[in-house]
Amino acid sequence: MTGMLRTAGTSKRIAYASVFAVVYSITRLFPVSAYVGISSTFTLGETFSPLAGMLFGPYVGALSVTLGTFLDFLLGRPVIFDGLDFVPGAVAAATAGLSFTGRIKESLALPLLFIALFTVDPLSRSLISVGSTEVPFLWMHLLSVVGMGVVWALVARKGKDQFRWLFIASTVFLSTMSAHVAGSVLYENVLGRINAVIPPSRFPSLWATIFYVYPVERAFFTIAGTLIAIPVLRALSRRTANLKEPREGRPI
Repeated sequence: MTGMLRTAGTSKRIAYASVFAVVYSITRLFPVSAYVGISSTFTLGETFSPLAGMLFGPYVGALSVTLGTFLDFLLGRPVIFDGLDFVPGAVAAATAGLSFTGRIKESLALPLLFIALFTVDPLSRSLISVGSTEVPFLWMHLLSVVGMGVVWALVARKGKDQFRWLFIASTVFLSTMSAHVAGSVLYENVLGRINAVIPPSRFPSLWATIFYVYPVERAFFTIAGTLIAIPVLRALSRRTANLKEPREGRPI
């Protein structure tokens, strides 16, 4: 659908990605929801990072988001994770780019890597008590991985065209959850271990609070990201088709 950008020359893709980085940096100035435990916010940029990977592929897309994050610092947004603030967005872009370029194993392995890092960390909480039931803290992240696997199975059997918009939504969902778990790893290591902004004793209660907050927040980013991605990808798909159509009086 977006081969026009991914198959363009490297110089053109970098130029397009640089323009996207400026747009991305501006969207990161608009707060959407607050971080739990610190004075900072998630931003509208969360809805655009998966699109970077869909448009430019995993590497240039991640680079675009990284550049946009550092431009955002110049525009006045405070640094949260010692300059590693680009990691969640870059992970989201890379995940989406891997999915859109057909690298299914890598697109699932990347979020699973961060899920594993979070799970084995002593500062994390793997299970949260909900009444008498123990629920995995990362239940929504695991759901995004399973959902993407199911969609890929459908695509393999029936073709991408029949599941085009479901494929986009699943990619955005997986990318959004990947960004969240990557950010969670930074949250406990940079703010907990390295800078001691949050005492280790506070993390159990913080994770319990975040458990009830993040599904609403991530659902919003997934829905908004999908609603942004679909018309953009549709417009680019039509433009690509028009460019490929022969014009009267001109050679193909």
